[in-house]
Amino acid sequence: MLSGLIRHYSASRAAILADADRLIATFNDRAYFEARDRVCSRCLDGEDRSTRHWTNVKLEIAKRQGLTVGLAGADLWG
Repeated sequence: MLSGLIRHYSASRAAILADADRLIATFNDRAYFEARDRVCSRCLDGEDRSTRHWTNVKLEIAKRQGLTVGLAGADLWG
């Protein structure tokens, strides 16, 4: 059972990293906003992923691109 959970986590993490790579390669500095739209189910390319998956992709992109997320980030857009 534990090995199954580890495999599931590894596969999920690999999918998150792969989608983050793909969105960054496709959308460059707009990748975070594309992932944010996908969290709200505004994806038109037929990918059937969960909201949690796209939230994790969004956070991974933010980490890689040095973006501040949340209320502190909203303060910067002022």
